[in-house]
Amino acid sequence: MNEARISERRTIELPGLTIDRHISAPNELTFPGCNYHLLCLLLSDGNQQKLTRIGEQESEKPQAKGDFWICPAGVSGLWAWESSDESLMFVIDPLLLCTTAEEVGGLDASKVEMLSTVSAYDPQIEAIARLVQTEFNTAGVGGQLYVESLMQVFIIHLLRQYCTFEPKIQHDVGKLPTPRLQQVLDYIHSYLDRPLHLAELAEIVGISQYHFCRLFKQSMGVSPYQYVLQQRMEKAKELLQQRKYAIAEIALLVGFADQSRFTRHFRKYIGVTPRMFLEKT
Repeated sequence: MNEARISERRTIELPGLTIDRHISAPNELTFPGCNYHLLCLLLSDGNQQKLTRIGEQESEKPQAKGDFWICPAGVSGLWAWESSDESLMFVIDPLLLCTTAEEVGGLDASKVEMLSTVSAYDPQIEAIARLVQTEFNTAGVGGQLYVESLMQVFIIHLLRQYCTFEPKIQHDVGKLPTPRLQQVLDYIHSYLDRPLHLAELAEIVGISQYHFCRLFKQSMGVSPYQYVLQQRMEKAKELLQQRKYAIAEIALLVGFADQSRFTRHFRKYIGVTPRMFLEKT
């Protein structure tokens, strides 16, 4: 995250884990992924987030104090914000998750898969973050041991709530049963006008986000994120052809917060801007 303009940075280094508290000025950041899991929790009010995209998940809404996102190792991201925000960043070595899973849970964790998470809130994670923030401010008795103990609780909570365990040997991935797939597709088409999250789509068929992504792609040939974007663009084309709505209205009807972002995606997908599309039809 070195591209972001960071100030007032303070850091705690632990085995397999770095905790970084910083203030970041308004910026736009494209992130290609790294060898560590990242969890970033917002400590301040007044966030003006324009876009958060992690892997196949995307949100265009501002974050509230206590909200967080998770970017797993190797996953790319894109962030754009217009406020100066104080955040707490946890940089986690994937090996730490694996060894903790084996030692504490007795799991044969050949590979622990952390789930991409966008605009989430978890009272337990916020409580841990507040205790860490206090430690930054006070450096009380038993500081290192205290923070290490907190981080043990933190890592176990991540394993319970934000990880899945990929099998060692993967044979045929298979597909979603047709009735369940249709449920998901119907849900997507019904709510194209609002943000859609991987967790809610996976919940429809009652499986983990990790397995849902794999089965959905096997069934449809594209990832959930790509499919949703395709359907938004197809719906936009229909609405434009009706000539009943302004372009700004259509942007909202297909789930975009503003016309400029809608125009950018439309041009990338269709090859022309919405206005040019109107002129040709």
